[in-house]
Amino acid sequence: MRIREIDVSKGILILLVVLAHSYVPYSLVVYFSYLLSAFMFISGYLFKDENFTIKLKKVLLNLWVPFIFLSFVGYTIYYFINKFVQYNNSVFTTLFDFIIFGYSPLTIPVNVVPLWYLYMFVIAEITFLVLTKLRLIHFIPVLSFISTAFFHSQNRFFKLDVAFHGLIWFYFGYIFRKKGFTYKIKKPFSIFLISLLGLILIGKVNGLNDWRENNYGNYPFLSYLGELAFILIIISLSNLITNERIKSFFELFGKYTIFVLGYHIVLPGLIAPFFNDPISLLEKLWWLYYIIALFILYFFLKFVPKNIIYFLSGQFHLIKKRKSLPA
Repeated sequence: MRIREIDVSKGILILLVVLAHSYVPYSLVVYFSYLLSAFMFISGYLFKDENFTIKLKKVLLNLWVPFIFLSFVGYTIYYFINKFVQYNNSVFTTLFDFIIFGYSPLTIPVNVVPLWYLYMFVIAEITFLVLTKLRLIHFIPVLSFISTAFFHSQNRFFKLDVAFHGLIWFYFGYIFRKKGFTYKIKKPFSIFLISLLGLILIGKVNGLNDWRENNYGNYPFLSYLGELAFILIIISLSNLITNERIKSFFELFGKYTIFVLGYHIVLPGLIAPFFNDPISLLEKLWWLYYIIALFILYFFLKFVPKNIIYFLSGQFHLIKKRKSLPA
């Protein structure tokens, strides 16, 4: 049975990702940078114990294939846009490192950068799957602490280091589900306020929590508290939203997070060639850009047929074949 609060949570999170990539001031990005822990917690919560081969196939179809497909689409779109604006002289030189290692410096096409999330989640899910079969999942917190303590820069090690850092939340999501947590909490408003204050405090002290660069802030272990606060914020918010229209709005985005991740920069970015200095304009009017991005994405999700959305997302296994008409 699908838990609505999960879809609402995913919807809130992906819209915060869009906001964080809408040229918002750095002072706000600092707080959003702790949100990946909530995605990890939800992924762990939804993880089902299955046959190794079956589960691996699901991970590859749900995450790896979309990552490969969206990466090629993103690079290709950027190549043609680059013909007009000349941002980069060698668009495809970073493709191999990105596809194989998940290596994502800011020199890669800007619309492709967010896709490293998918790569990292592929590695995280496969790692968790292997540790589950080896009966070693209770060592995950130790592996997370080791990774956080010793790996502080991006490398070509298949994102294993950042996956280990984040797997602690995947682990807790998995354990909480096993213990009977129903994603419902008491006094969600109080928990939301306390967690929000905690996140603000941690953000002020620890600074940016950049998983992409393996840089977890001024005091790396403090990042865990900020990440926990963000998880509690998202869970409490999903419990607080009771208005059916608002809930349905977030659910819509929550059901198509991969599409939104893949195209939230591409679709609004198609207007960039019409401006002389689009970056500086977006930095001034980031709030307007965010509204436009939401409108465009909502339009696609609401009115474009599901099969097209799934195709554009690289989720080919979800495309339902039309029943053949009788002769």
